[in-house]
Amino acid sequence: MIIRIFGSNKTNRKRRMIGIIAMLGLSSLFIESLLSLFTSTSRRMSIDLGDGNCIWTDSIPISTENPYGTLFASYPASGMRKTWQQAEGLTGIQMIDDFFQLSYPKVGLVKTQYPHYEGIWSYAQNMDQVIMLIRNPRWAIPSYHTLLSELNYAHSWELAYDHLPAVFTRRAPMEDWTKWRDYRFEDEIVLWGLQIDFWMSNGTKYWMDYDFERNGQWPFHFLNSSEKTQQDIHCAVDCDCVPKAIVAYERLTDPITGPSELRKIANVIRGKQDMTVINNIAIDCIWHETWINAPAPSNEARDANGLPAHAYNFTMSQLESMEAKLIEFRDKYSSGSWTNNSLAQDLVRSFEDYLDEVSAEIVFYNNNPPTTPAPYAGYENEIQDWYNSKGKGNRYDKAKIQKMGIWHLISHFYDEEE
Repeated sequence: MIIRIFGSNKTNRKRRMIGIIAMLGLSSLFIESLLSLFTSTSRRMSIDLGDGNCIWTDSIPISTENPYGTLFASYPASGMRKTWQQAEGLTGIQMIDDFFQLSYPKVGLVKTQYPHYEGIWSYAQNMDQVIMLIRNPRWAIPSYHTLLSELNYAHSWELAYDHLPAVFTRRAPMEDWTKWRDYRFEDEIVLWGLQIDFWMSNGTKYWMDYDFERNGQWPFHFLNSSEKTQQDIHCAVDCDCVPKAIVAYERLTDPITGPSELRKIANVIRGKQDMTVINNIAIDCIWHETWINAPAPSNEARDANGLPAHAYNFTMSQLESMEAKLIEFRDKYSSGSWTNNSLAQDLVRSFEDYLDEVSAEIVFYNNNPPTTPAPYAGYENEIQDWYNSKGKGNRYDKAKIQKMGIWHLISHFYDEEE
């Protein structure tokens, strides 16, 4: 049996809870304990009623100053909202956003997209462990562009914050998706992989010094394998960056595998300082209840405002590049020193699923070639000009960089220009 308590009237919710507990025939001592948990102003957690039953409640900010910190890291648009909602249902603790949330210090549960250029290390030394979230790049990359479009390609925190109410409301115009995809795809599929490598290698840097967005745009470049010799200072000093668990968005959101995937999160948080985690037997219940009761907005709202997610496609060459990247990563993390690494094997299982999906799409398009416009001279310049006109574009323009305090340190990168 699954039990829910929701609504805005605390008195009515309390009365309903008393009635439910009475029907269950629980002892008066247990009733008092539950009521204390439910009505506490300093701490509230979803409640385990035993025998797999639960009561879902809203999460609240953690009130202690130095709790054990867990960082949830992912490539952008990898399903972090659903993940943090499940983590909040599991613990009763609100997760903090590394970018938009103003509260400091950032402690407890924090989400980030670092070292992708959409992430910032804003939590100092408050994190003690990492959980990495992954998603099929076939869906993560277009979802990331949807987010950028909703934020009007904001290039600063202030502009992004102004557009925050638009997040999870609409998908991008198809023309914008096509231009962004054709300009950014090759870099983004590389970044998708580098995000995984960064955390699995305990923070090996893949960007050049002074590449302040870590995105490998001219005049900088992504480091090749022989150049990757430095550990990011944050992973050397602030936190052990090797994930304690790998969570796959597709498995977390699946009704069959979802509770098991949520248990991965529970297992690495349970027992840590100031962390409260619902009992293992109630996790199936709380997974389902969180899915029903977690507050809006959600990705489903975008479906009501425009084209569906599957309308945002890739070219055949892009799908083939994606397929090659998935094969590369499947082979890498299933061989050598990774062979007996349980985290790597979690990755490999997901890579195989992603590869099946992308390969099937390639077969479909081979059998049903889509109508595409003929290529024309000047297209590359056109999409570059379009990208540079957006907030996220042309961040390393020489004139802009010359106004920054680091020009004397990086001017030599521009010597070959013009």
